[in-house]
Amino acid sequence: MKLASLNAFLEYGFLTRALVAGVLMSVTCGLLSPFVVLRRLSFSADGLAHASLGGLALGMFLLASGPAPTLASYGVSFVFTCLVATAIAYFSGGQRVHSDTAVGACYVAAFAFGILLLSLRQRYSGHLEHFFFGSLLAVNPLECWLLAGLCLVAALLCFSCWRWLAQWTFDEELALAGGVPTAALRYALILLIAATVILSTRVVGVLLVTAMLILPGAIGTLLGRSMGIITLLSLGVALASTLTGLALSNAADVPPGPAIVLTAFALFVAAYLLRRQRDQRHSHARLHDSHEHAA
Repeated sequence: MKLASLNAFLEYGFLTRALVAGVLMSVTCGLLSPFVVLRRLSFSADGLAHASLGGLALGMFLLASGPAPTLASYGVSFVFTCLVATAIAYFSGGQRVHSDTAVGACYVAAFAFGILLLSLRQRYSGHLEHFFFGSLLAVNPLECWLLAGLCLVAALLCFSCWRWLAQWTFDEELALAGGVPTAALRYALILLIAATVILSTRVVGVLLVTAMLILPGAIGTLLGRSMGIITLLSLGVALASTLTGLALSNAADVPPGPAIVLTAFALFVAAYLLRRQRDQRHSHARLHDSHEHAA
């Protein structure tokens, strides 16, 4: 459906829900993304995103909820994804298996399990692309409320524990010596990531949700110098990517999920080139100063 103006979003309920869900997902991912990037949890987030498909499929299969997940199926998915995260921690706890190997082994098993369950019932097989690439226009009021609650929890955690999070993100050993509850912060962040990937699957899909947890924070770290600036940049990029992606998908009649992610990637490329140009200017300035001092 082509949109002539912003009034169309307010006129049609499903478009309004799509806009609200996209903004809520952007704020949540924008808040969490800097910590995912700086704590090097990108691959873990990708693993949880793929594992969430197994949880969603299990919930829908056990509860026979049809192609649209229900509150109960989201609960099953959250528990399943948390169990996958626990399994990753268990397998990588010793010296036998590296953490990236444990993440890869567990998430591919959970992903394959989800595909198997969804394929067992023919009525689900036609909706596989919705899980992979998102179905933003099919977001229901329940998912909007769940995204709103998740956004509120993420905001409360970030602002109430801001100093602890900043210390832990940049120097875990120093934060631990200063009495920061690093273990509690790690588990809280992993649980929030798990909940985010589960709910954001409906917006951008399993295959693309990781990008929204990585690209905004990556852009923030390229252009920002302090944790506050990095987070603000991450929030701005996430919101700009979602709104621009929605507009582009509307104008070109393409799925909104890929449009949102490609917009975020274009901003990442621009930020990378800007950072490289800035570093080159600083390098030339330092070289010029050193030559003047030598003279």
